[in-house]
Amino acid sequence: MQYLFFVPDRIATIFPCSRPGGTLVLFFHYAAMHKYVWRAVQYRLHNMKFCLQKILIVGLFLSEKNRHLTMRTAADQLAELLQQNGVQTINVSNKLNKFRRFAETVLTILLARKQYDIGIVPLYGGTMSYIWEAVSSGLLRLLNKKVVLIVHGGSIPATMNTSPGRYLRSFKKADVVVCPSAYLQTVLQGYGIESMLIENVVQLREYTYRDKHTFAPSLFWMRTLEEVYNPAMAIQVGGLLAKRYPQFKMVMAGYDRGLLPQLQALAAGLGIGDRVIFPGYISQQQKEAFAAGYDIYICTNRIDNAPVSFIEMMAMGLPIVSVKVGGIPYMIKDGENGLLVAPDDATAMAEVIISLVQQPGKARYLAENGYTFSRGFDAAPVFAKWLRLFNHLSPNAVQRSRPALKVVHRNISSSAADC
Repeated sequence: MQYLFFVPDRIATIFPCSRPGGTLVLFFHYAAMHKYVWRAVQYRLHNMKFCLQKILIVGLFLSEKNRHLTMRTAADQLAELLQQNGVQTINVSNKLNKFRRFAETVLTILLARKQYDIGIVPLYGGTMSYIWEAVSSGLLRLLNKKVVLIVHGGSIPATMNTSPGRYLRSFKKADVVVCPSAYLQTVLQGYGIESMLIENVVQLREYTYRDKHTFAPSLFWMRTLEEVYNPAMAIQVGGLLAKRYPQFKMVMAGYDRGLLPQLQALAAGLGIGDRVIFPGYISQQQKEAFAAGYDIYICTNRIDNAPVSFIEMMAMGLPIVSVKVGGIPYMIKDGENGLLVAPDDATAMAEVIISLVQQPGKARYLAENGYTFSRGFDAAPVFAKWLRLFNHLSPNAVQRSRPALKVVHRNISSSAADC
């Protein structure tokens, strides 16, 4: 039932509601409301209680104070996606200190309990992450909230091979388990855990596709400078390429976790110290600039799940050469949207990079297929999956202030103008 009231000397305020048949019209007259009108409004408000619920998202979020100190997380990107599409969220927390973030998470779950029905909790591979997830999910269950567990940790499959117990307990307590990659989905299926595939979102409208026709031995590497991402292998690849191509150059972007001096020494020892730059963590604008000036993206990781950097590079038109580890083969089909080599094999990686330099048609083919693949990670298809999940867990429990599924058009920049 709908209630619609007209008042000649007062403008009504309309609040949209996603509940079927739901349009609430509230007004305030100069005189007191008639008692029957007020009872009708109270009735409509009562029926809207599920429409006004928000989504609680647990994770690390950016703020003005911390945005230059940490990388953006999947939780922060998810919150932005939902908010842009009219879904209100409660985000906790933006504290960098793990103990303060933990305390704020617990308090928010308890104090804001009347504002949400669904809580989204991430699970990474570390011990602290597991404790954080277990406490958060436990509190949500005690409060009779729906728990959505997102599995992010690329190291979780290896850990489950030796001690699966604690993770299995977490998975079985969740109402829905979400995996950002088919790789993790396959691993969990082996333990009898069903999950929903929802990719990490990438706002593709922020990226410019460059249709390059030639490809130089100029490499783009982007990850944290730490052992798990094996940056030394990238330096070794560079050393091999420099012997053949005097014009070789490489940028290695990412936060330093103590390896920078060692990597700089390795590059100097191979005679490429002046051709490898380390800009640290880079902004979106810097990514665009490096994608314009460098032609091939390489990945040397020892462990990975579904790297968002792959989608970013595909969206900007760079062919990808990567090691074959973890969930990467589920994203990169060798010879179709990228090239794969064995882990720690610098010689093999250098050889396939040379093949792309010598065969620009092949490199362009990989780049175009990569761009097509990246479309599945855009805001519209990813949001549609989340909305279906929310409606499945609690029909009409999501407040949306406006519909906003956006169509992103391909923004193409010619290589002749940019390179």
